[in-house]
Amino acid sequence: MDPGTARRPAPRPAETGPERGVARGPGPAGYRAPRPGRSSPNGTTGRRARRYAADKEPTGGWRRWLTWKKVSLAGLGIVLLGLLGVGVAFAMTDVPAANDFSTSQATIVYWNDGETELGRFSAENRESVGIEEVPEHVRQAVVAAEDRTFYENDGFDPVGIIRAGWDSLRGGEIAGGGSTITQQYVKNYYLTQEQTLTRKVKELFISVKIDQQLEKDQILQDYLNTIWFGRGTYGIQTASKSYFGKNVSDLTLEEGAAMAAILRNPGSYDPTLSEENVQRFTDRFRYVLDGMVEGGWLDRATADAAIPPEVLPEQKSNTFGGPGGYLLQQVKNELEAVGIDPAEIETGGLRVTTTFDPNAQSAAVEAVESEAPTEDVEHLHIGLAAVRPGDGAVVAMYGGPDAVAQSFNDAVDSIPQAGSTVKPFTLVAAFENDFTLKDRFWGNSGFEAPGLGKPVNNESDRDYGETVDLLQATENSINTAFVDLTMQLGPEKVMDAMVRSGLPENAPGIVGESGVPNGRITLGTASIPPVQMADMYATLAAQGKQADWYTVAKVTDLSGTVRHEVEPEPEQVIERDMTAEVTYALTQVAENGTGTVAQALDRPVAVKTGQAEDLGSWFSGYTPQLAASVVYFKSDYATGGSMLSLDGTGGEATFTGGKYPGRTWTAFMQGALEGAEVLEFPERPDFAEDPSSTPRPTIEVCPPGTEGTPPDCTPIEPTPSEDAGIEIPDVVGMQQNDAERTLRRAGFDVAAQTAETDQAPPGQVVDQGPPGGTAAPRGSTVTIVVAVEPEPSSVDVPDLTDMSRAAAEQALNAAGLVPNFMGNPNGVVVDQSPGPGQSVEVGSTVDVRLGDRGS
Repeated sequence: MDPGTARRPAPRPAETGPERGVARGPGPAGYRAPRPGRSSPNGTTGRRARRYAADKEPTGGWRRWLTWKKVSLAGLGIVLLGLLGVGVAFAMTDVPAANDFSTSQATIVYWNDGETELGRFSAENRESVGIEEVPEHVRQAVVAAEDRTFYENDGFDPVGIIRAGWDSLRGGEIAGGGSTITQQYVKNYYLTQEQTLTRKVKELFISVKIDQQLEKDQILQDYLNTIWFGRGTYGIQTASKSYFGKNVSDLTLEEGAAMAAILRNPGSYDPTLSEENVQRFTDRFRYVLDGMVEGGWLDRATADAAIPPEVLPEQKSNTFGGPGGYLLQQVKNELEAVGIDPAEIETGGLRVTTTFDPNAQSAAVEAVESEAPTEDVEHLHIGLAAVRPGDGAVVAMYGGPDAVAQSFNDAVDSIPQAGSTVKPFTLVAAFENDFTLKDRFWGNSGFEAPGLGKPVNNESDRDYGETVDLLQATENSINTAFVDLTMQLGPEKVMDAMVRSGLPENAPGIVGESGVPNGRITLGTASIPPVQMADMYATLAAQGKQADWYTVAKVTDLSGTVRHEVEPEPEQVIERDMTAEVTYALTQVAENGTGTVAQALDRPVAVKTGQAEDLGSWFSGYTPQLAASVVYFKSDYATGGSMLSLDGTGGEATFTGGKYPGRTWTAFMQGALEGAEVLEFPERPDFAEDPSSTPRPTIEVCPPGTEGTPPDCTPIEPTPSEDAGIEIPDVVGMQQNDAERTLRRAGFDVAAQTAETDQAPPGQVVDQGPPGGTAAPRGSTVTIVVAVEPEPSSVDVPDLTDMSRAAAEQALNAAGLVPNFMGNPNGVVVDQSPGPGQSVEVGSTVDVRLGDRGS
């Protein structure tokens, strides 16, 4: 063939005609020819021609730059950049340290040995267990309920992520749900509970990394130990105990499925909370079993036969339950008082050593439970506290039977009036001012003195004689003698001795309405809790060394750093000789007086009873190594804490400190001191020695009728015999207290009369009989006359306008005037005669007209 011919193109097939759809020579089947008249200069026709022209001919504007190819490439670039950004973000997201919640540790409180646990403070109730302790069917139930692809997925659920992203784009709250077990674990252990897109993304990234780093069983174990199960429980072990009363290792198939069902939302699925919850719980229980069947862990017949188990109702328990709760309550209060943050107390894992002794505390509880009365005990409260002398450490405390039922601590928070338990501190003031136990004071019921107010009476109005010595007054707790002593001392000195010993200066009732103490302070007008009273008695037991009471001895944190530690520095506030003599007097209360019940302790003991009328009954005392105080009182806290009478309680017509309080105190001390060394009190001081009972050393003296020091003895003039009497001191010109003290120390009883005079200051002795310098038998009575201000002969009439009848009568009586009422007795004063401000004789009558206001 000719080469030129071979390269020549084949002739174009001829057109067959204008009919549409007629083939134009060889071509693919179904080929349709273009319509006639649609030809274009390049041989194409119709749309193809236009497309061809668009491809071949240049155009201007944006069409030349924005092409499908460029858009596709740009989109691919954005996707790649996004994936790159996600990759970078994933790589830069580190697994953080566990959050505070997941790593929080309970603060452990120890007894005073620093080793034996007393209790705990914690933000959550958690007890971790190993995965091997969780039965396989329980693990399977949890996986069936929460994440059925747990063992296959990579730590996240794409559907859940898409849902969270969609919620975020809509601007709404990101809903929970859809999270895998790994994601829930990451959220609880490493992150927070906030519902934000940022937290959700972090959760995703960390979940993937955790899934790569940990075995599935490890993740499931940590999840089960941190997840919230309601009822204040975290972790499946504590939840198992709460819902079924058993360890997780003992859960049955049905119980495991029930736990998994409740796990989703304890408030909505705990069947014990409401009827609505019962149906939700049942449906969810079936859902869990179906999931176990689906996962191949359970056959259908077993699943269908399973019925929801009985779930125990929540047992309300509390760290502060029972008598021991008051100890923990006080420790927590004290930790906060020394500046430790409450959140750290709950989660910081502190180690707290207290002052409480377990044996003493058991003795306190047993003493109250065994000795308390059972008859007429409604609203009865008992407070007990014991303090170590010279240290201030509280070794035992009874604040009530249950700190949950009654948060008010009867040992710390109650403030009944102290009654006669403060009389020993009047003795302190007396000895510091040269009085002795041999000095004599008024003993009969009904003692009056200027500034005292109404007369002071003894218990049951008993008379002990016009004069009694101070030892007898202490043994029998004679009110009149102690008030007589206080008036002679000056109430301020008694108050000072109490405050130095540990009584707060601002104790309620320590001073009267006038703002200064009066003679009744020795009768215990101050209100004080038992722990403070025990601390005051500890001052006496420590021979005058005072230390403030406390219950927290030492606090360390997890690193071992000491956060708080008490190093007692007792202060010598009373001379040792003074407290030794007070102690002797209080031993006699146990031997011969109102505290004989304490003899059962069978060791040296100093005690004092106390009675605040019929509203409070005390027994306080000490041995050399322990001081304690017990109070019984009645109060209805539901009505604001009003005090009620103790009389009739336990069948006692008159409830006294020497009975139930004394028996409780003695029983406590017996238990608390069991096995302790028997110690003696210090000897009495020289100034207190009694010649009639204390041996005196034999010394050489000059013979009768002479004086001097052997051998230089010289004759002396004969002195009157004892029958002729002894010389009476001249006390005219002295103040009453000094005069009475002088006469009594000389051996005389004293009677006082008053005389109105403006020739001497009030309280000064202006006369006495027999007169000073004369002789009278020892023990006879010397009468002194004391100056008082003269009663005014005239008075200004008070303004009674608009007063009620009662108020007007009170005002006139106070002025020494006699009212004469007229008119409406229910009205107010509309007129009076004499009028306001007029001067009239004391005892004059004032006419008072009563009527409607404004008439």
